[in-house]
Amino acid sequence: MNINLSPVLIAVLVMIAIPAVVSALVRQSDRKRPPSTVVGDEANGVLFTVRARRWSYLLLRIIGIVFIVVGGFFLLVTLTLLDEPDAIGMLITAVGLVLFGTLFVYLGIGQKRRRVEAYDDQLVVTPMFRAAGAVGPGAITRISPTTNRFGGLDIRAKGRRGVISVLAIDAAYPELCAWLEQRAPGPWGEFAR
Repeated sequence: MNINLSPVLIAVLVMIAIPAVVSALVRQSDRKRPPSTVVGDEANGVLFTVRARRWSYLLLRIIGIVFIVVGGFFLLVTLTLLDEPDAIGMLITAVGLVLFGTLFVYLGIGQKRRRVEAYDDQLVVTPMFRAAGAVGPGAITRISPTTNRFGGLDIRAKGRRGVISVLAIDAAYPELCAWLEQRAPGPWGEFAR
């Protein structure tokens, strides 16, 4: 019997397996050693901080640096072959790789900056690329699940543009869920239903 897996089937299996393995490893790591809920660079009175795990933003930065380096090599090779007819295509590819790598590095910086600090009476939300802002529990209008494979929450608040997104694999995610359940029971109850 000869089994021939198509590339599409392999891609679908990988697309399902990677988030499942990452989520399982994060849960297993949290059970062995609960993550620190306060990191140390917050203000006084912080109950916990929800932030991306270190490997998350380092992975984005490493991928970005690799693309920048490969794009740089393509650019150097292209400069030596400017008389060739394919040089324009290689030049466009090199510039595209460098721009793509720069985007990944920038996303890694934003991912490291993104956090939600919880106090008794408010959440201080620092998004990836905007200024930090405070959200009181009464301002929370809706809580819904995220649409990604890792799970998490999208929180909408009055007077705040966009949503506050938190992934289930972020550090201190269970503490945020407990905080929302206690201090914003209306939106949390709708979400739980």
